[in-house]
Amino acid sequence: MAGPDTWCGKLARQLYEAIIPVLVDMELRRGEGETRVSFDMAGISYIRGIPWLIRILMALGKDPLSRDVYYYWSYGRDQSKRGVLSQLLKACYPAQGDDGKALGEALKGTSIKADRLVEVAMYAPQWIDIIERYLGWAGLKSGCYYFMAHMNEKFDDQKKAVIPRYTPLSDEELQDGAFDIDWFRECYGLLGEKNFGSLYKAAKYICDGQKHSRARKYADAATGKVNLEALRAEIGAKRNKDLVMSYGLAPFGPDMESDLLERYQFIQNFAKEARQFGAQRRASETKAAQIALVNLSVHAGFADVTRLTLRMESRLAREFMSYMQWHQTDDVELCLQINRDGKSEILCRKNGKLLKSVPSRLGKDPYVTKVKDAHRKLKDQHGRAKKLMEESMESGAWFTAAETAALMENPVVGAVLGPLVFVCGDFMGFIQAEPGNVSAAGVLDDGAGPGGGRLMQGQDDAADAVTLISWDGAVRTLDGDEKIRIAHPLDMYRAGVWHQYQNYLFAHQIRQPFKQVFRELYVKLPEELGQRYSRMFAGNQIQPQKTVGCLKGRRWVADYEEGLQKVYYKENIVARIYALADWFSPSDVEAPTLEWVEFSDRKSYEVLTIEKVPDLIYSEVMRDVDLAVSVAHAGGVDPETSHSTIQMRRAIAEFNLPLFGLTNVTLTDSHAVIDGARGSYTVHLGSGVVHQKGGAMLHILPVHSQKRGKLFLPFVDEDPKTAEIMSKIVMLAEDKKIKDPSILDQIV
Repeated sequence: MAGPDTWCGKLARQLYEAIIPVLVDMELRRGEGETRVSFDMAGISYIRGIPWLIRILMALGKDPLSRDVYYYWSYGRDQSKRGVLSQLLKACYPAQGDDGKALGEALKGTSIKADRLVEVAMYAPQWIDIIERYLGWAGLKSGCYYFMAHMNEKFDDQKKAVIPRYTPLSDEELQDGAFDIDWFRECYGLLGEKNFGSLYKAAKYICDGQKHSRARKYADAATGKVNLEALRAEIGAKRNKDLVMSYGLAPFGPDMESDLLERYQFIQNFAKEARQFGAQRRASETKAAQIALVNLSVHAGFADVTRLTLRMESRLAREFMSYMQWHQTDDVELCLQINRDGKSEILCRKNGKLLKSVPSRLGKDPYVTKVKDAHRKLKDQHGRAKKLMEESMESGAWFTAAETAALMENPVVGAVLGPLVFVCGDFMGFIQAEPGNVSAAGVLDDGAGPGGGRLMQGQDDAADAVTLISWDGAVRTLDGDEKIRIAHPLDMYRAGVWHQYQNYLFAHQIRQPFKQVFRELYVKLPEELGQRYSRMFAGNQIQPQKTVGCLKGRRWVADYEEGLQKVYYKENIVARIYALADWFSPSDVEAPTLEWVEFSDRKSYEVLTIEKVPDLIYSEVMRDVDLAVSVAHAGGVDPETSHSTIQMRRAIAEFNLPLFGLTNVTLTDSHAVIDGARGSYTVHLGSGVVHQKGGAMLHILPVHSQKRGKLFLPFVDEDPKTAEIMSKIVMLAEDKKIKDPSILDQIV
C-alpha cells in the first residue's frame, strides 16, 4: 500500500508539486475562453500560499464568485472563467507561516478591496483567521460562522465542529430556521452596522436566495427595524413563513408580558389557520409556527417552548378574569364561566333567570364583543392545553411541583390536569416499580374532590406544592423542584396498577380530557425482537388519502420518497409506514395493503431492530397505525376493529355494567353476550353488530347526537362507537322496556 512516506507517495507528491503550479499558472492567465486545462482544474483540491490567493483574486477582478461551485463542486462542472477561479479559491489554503502581516504585504499595489476579502472569508473559511487579523475586525470569525449557521444549507465536518462553540442550537434546528438572537447581538455589537452589512452581502454566495432573504428579515426584526403592526398585516396577507419565524425576534415593548402574550397568540392563530390548506402547505406552515415559538422562547429567555406555552396560557386566563364576574349590559347580565371540563361558556340572565343565549340585538355591543372574543380564545386555549398535555404524556416531559401548582390555578389548564394520573420522580425514565409502590402515582389533590381540576382559593401551599392521591388513598406531597410527569399506560402497566386506576375513574366518575388510563397499549411481540420491522398490521388494505387525513393530527407527514413518517426529534428516531401507496393523490386501482412499520435513526439512517425502540414510542406508533387500519380500512369500516380497542371497550363495559345494576351480561373476548327477557343477543365490541341467538342480525340504528352526554365514558374525546355499543348493551339487557316497533318486529 502506498503511503505519504513511501517512495511511491514521495514520487506522487513531487509530481503534484511540479505539475500543478504549471497548470494553475496557465489557467490564471486565461481570458474568457477555455484553455486546454480548464476541465482539469476541478480535480485540484489543494494549493497553498498567499501568492496563489492574490493571483486568483486578481484574475477574478470584479467578477462575482460562483454560487453553483460552492454547492456543486464536482469534476468539470463549470468551466467558465469565474467558475474555475471559484473552484481554485475553495482549493487554496494558507501555507505554513502565512499570517495577517504577510497578507498585508502581498496586497500592496493591488486593487483588492476589503469587501472582496470578506467574500473570501465567507467562501473559503480556511482564510478567516488571517483575514480577521489583517482587517482588524473584531468578531469577523464569529460573524462568518453566524451566517454559515443560519444561512448555509449544508454543514461539512469543519462547520459542525466550530458552530457548536457559538450556539446550543443543533444543525437541524438552524437549518429549519431557528435563530440564536444572543449570537446575533454579539456579532452585531462587535462588527457594527457597516461591517455586519458587508458580511451579509458576502453571505449571498453560500446560500440560496430564500435563505439570504430570511437572514435580512431576521436581522431587521432583531435590530428593531420593523413595525410589528405592519409585520402582522403582511404575514396575514402573504402567509410568509420567514416573516412568521422572525416575528418573535423584534425588541419587546415597555410591557414585555403583554407584548409576549400578543405575539404568542398571533403565532398560535397562524398555526390554526394553516389547517385550511393542503397537506404539504399545512405541514410547512405548522413547522414555521413551531420554529417561531422556538425563536420567541429563546428571545424571551425561556428554557424551552413548553415553559413559554405554559406561562402564556396561564397569563391568557388571567387576562379574562374580569369577564368571569356578572356584568350588566343593557337589560341583561353576562358572565364568562369555565365548566368542570375546562370549557368556556357564556352565561346570560335577565331578572335572575338564565337565558339560552345572548340576545341577537346585543351582537354589536362593545362589551358583548369582548366577552365573545374572550370565549373564543379560552376555547382555543382548552384545545391547545389538551394537545400539549397529551404530547407531554407521550414524550415523558417533566414538570416541577411548583410549575404544576401554578398551572392548576389556571381554570382551563387546571381542569385538563385535574383528572389525569401523574407519576413522581420514582417513575422517571419509565422504571418498572414494585406493584405495591402505589404512592409514586396518583391524581392531583386540588381540594375540589377527585378530578376536580381546581385549587382551593387561599391554600398556603398552592404556589409551590402538589399532592398526589393514589387509587387506594395513599397520599404523597411534592414540593418546589421535585419532578412529576403525566403517566402513560406503560407506567401503570409496569407497576401493576393499571386496572386499579381504571376502576378508580369509574368509582369517582372522572372524565379525562383525552385517553390516558383507558388508552390502548401495545407491547412488543416476542417474535418481533431482533427483527428490523414490525408486521403486526401487515396485509390490511387501507385508503391512502383517509390514512393521511386521520394521522395528520398525530404529527405524521407524507414524504414523496419515504412515504408516511413520524419524527421523534428528542430520541432521534423516525417511524415509517410502508405500503405500495400514493399518499398524495387518489388512486382508482386496488387499495394498497400495509407492508410493515420500520424505525430508523434520524441522523445515521440506520434501521433499528425492534428491541432498540423505546417501548413508549413503539406503543404510540402502533396505536397510530391501528387507528389508520380502523378508520381508513378499504372496506370503509374494519369489521373486526383493533384488538386493543376491543379490550378497552370490554373494560369500559365491565366497569359500566355494575353502575346500571345489570347482571345478565357476560363479556367474552370480542362480544357482549346478553340474556334478555325476549331473547338472547350478542353485540360485537368492535363493529357494534347485534345478532339474536337463533335469529338474524338486528338492525338497530344509532342516533349519536341524542346519546352523547347520557352515558358515562371515562374520557372526553367522545368515541361514538363506544357510546353506541354501550347503549345497545344496556337497551338489550332490559329488552322488556323496548317500545320501538322496528326493533320489536325483528326480535324472534
